[in-house]
Amino acid sequence: MAAGIAVAVAPKLVKPVLAGAAFLGLALGTALMGVTGAMSNSQPGPIEVEDIPEDFMAAYRTSAERFEFGADGWSYLAAIGKVESDHGRLQAPGVRSGQNNHGCCAGPMQIHNGYGSGGGTWAAYKTDGDGDGGTDIYQPADAVATAANYLRASGAPADWRRAIFAYNHADWYVDKVVAQAAVYRDAATANTPITGPNVPTTLVPATGDWLADVPGMPGERCDRRIVADVVMLIRAFGVRVTDCHGGAPHAIDGEHPLGLATDLVPSDGDWSRTMRLARAYGWEPSCASSGCDGRGPFRVVLYNGFPGHGDPSSTSSPHLHLSWAHAPATPFTRARWVRVLTPAPIAP
Repeated sequence: MAAGIAVAVAPKLVKPVLAGAAFLGLALGTALMGVTGAMSNSQPGPIEVEDIPEDFMAAYRTSAERFEFGADGWSYLAAIGKVESDHGRLQAPGVRSGQNNHGCCAGPMQIHNGYGSGGGTWAAYKTDGDGDGGTDIYQPADAVATAANYLRASGAPADWRRAIFAYNHADWYVDKVVAQAAVYRDAATANTPITGPNVPTTLVPATGDWLADVPGMPGERCDRRIVADVVMLIRAFGVRVTDCHGGAPHAIDGEHPLGLATDLVPSDGDWSRTMRLARAYGWEPSCASSGCDGRGPFRVVLYNGFPGHGDPSSTSSPHLHLSWAHAPATPFTRARWVRVLTPAPIAP
């Protein structure tokens, strides 16, 4: 894959490094991780964002869901599409037909195709993005799905910077894509967060099932009443969940055994995200050592200044901890009620 279409890049003689990475992963093929099958109807991200054509936005959202990239995954795919070809609008060789100026890559996502032979990254990871039974490097759905397939194999969503660097081996390229992704998330007005230390909460009683999966966060389950809140926070602040329901090493009398606490880290390594989130819900240095209990809608916000929590400068196990207010409950049972941020909690 290459970035030479939308921005100035070194000659593509450097890109066989990436092609080599693709060939090393050839055994994975298009069946990579078993995520190239049927797609869910629920797609993360906004329906539309200014500057992104409708067909490309649909491709970014669908592929983010298909490859379990989490709520922000669409923005990284969109950022790559912007940098590479302005979402297919760039008038340059190799975008809609033929090869790019370096001869290595083609399509709106500028995927390495063995210098036009159909090999390279395209051969290893090509994916039918629209279910029509074929793969076309110039077709947005197929190109985006193939790019997502490769990014997933390269470390996304756990480490977006690593995955993007694998896509194009240049630090400036990683920085450019990450910055553009942030711009798109900011433009996604559909994801406006519910924030503020005085934000109203809703008391939700215990009905239906107890635990539910957090969309886009494989293996993570929370009390289903807070899942809508968690998804909102993921989208609004660009974070991911590292733990929700569980026991040790978490305090047995805390909220993790109830499924009412989340440990959060930035999805792209930018710890200013977790700081903004903490401050948005009442955390301040003056109350940090006590968890800022009562300063916002959460029971506690544990970050810098609370032992074992905070950014990498504060602890060897960096994360932001949020606990939801709830009725007294025995560990590993469901609380009779919980206070949530979202005005319309997930139905039981």
